[in-house]
Amino acid sequence: MRALVLAGVTGLLSMTLTTPALASGVPEQWSTGPFTAQVAVRAGDVNGDGKDDVVSFTTDLSGCTVFLSTGSGFQPGQDWGACRSGANDSPYYAYFIGDADNDGRADAITVRPNAISTPRVRGIFVARSITDGGGVARFGTPTQWLDNTIAGDQGSRAVDLEGDGDTDVIGLFSGGVPPLAARSDGTATLPLIAWGPQDLRGETQTLAADATGDGKADYLLIDSAGTRVVPGTANRWFDTPPAQWSTTPFHGTRKTLTADIDADGKADLVAVNDTEVQVMRSTGTGYSAPELWYPGSFSGTKDTLTADVDGDGDADLVAVNDNDVWVLRSQ
Repeated sequence: MRALVLAGVTGLLSMTLTTPALASGVPEQWSTGPFTAQVAVRAGDVNGDGKDDVVSFTTDLSGCTVFLSTGSGFQPGQDWGACRSGANDSPYYAYFIGDADNDGRADAITVRPNAISTPRVRGIFVARSITDGGGVARFGTPTQWLDNTIAGDQGSRAVDLEGDGDTDVIGLFSGGVPPLAARSDGTATLPLIAWGPQDLRGETQTLAADATGDGKADYLLIDSAGTRVVPGTANRWFDTPPAQWSTTPFHGTRKTLTADIDADGKADLVAVNDTEVQVMRSTGTGYSAPELWYPGSFSGTKDTLTADVDGDGDADLVAVNDNDVWVLRSQ
């Protein structure tokens, strides 16, 4: 944001202009070499230095490989141990990187359904980011934080539902089941609780993020002809019907993401298309008109993520490929 002062016949007129949402304009290669990620790729600040790192969930001993950010590149991958629980034998497994214990370091979170394997272990498992007795940073042994069904048939999300600084899990269900929340208390998850009306989802995608800027995750319903938002309140997502935040179709041909790209504390929408990247910025009560963020193709063959990899407070775009990782920084 910048201020512009104009001289008028009645005095000075002050106007606040919004800085255009733009990437740096130059894709940067942040790592080279094979990138193994048979299960999932996620991002988060696992060592607590203020910069988001990239984490690869692999099938090798249910392990995680971590690529620590230096602020201008990623270090070579480091083995951070067996971070996930069990084999991926169901499409309803979910993997996240989030600060479950509110210690400033992101942990590895596995959401398991009623698996077909024996024993049929379900629920949430957390591998905390720790520094072991030898001074080595790694993920600790995954421990079960919840023994209940939270893996939704419409997916799961990991967000801060209550604004208390730790990562919670929300399961999205069909068939008349409301969104169910598993809230972290720092050492385990509280009993499941309904967090919103049943069968309420977006036509093309359903996301959760703090779009209003109050610290609590809101419910983002991406429709074919616009976007609706249910603000998170003390009464969860029950207070009001979804508000129409935009009537502009906005969903990427490759991926639709939500993250704070302008460091104002409110999550924006990012549409990753075949030939360009666009954003719609949150005003706290609606979304502004779409803006061109990058005039070219930018997506990864393995995944495309939003993460603050340079630690400047706004989210960047990260493209993870088989043999390298590229970054488009937000400016």
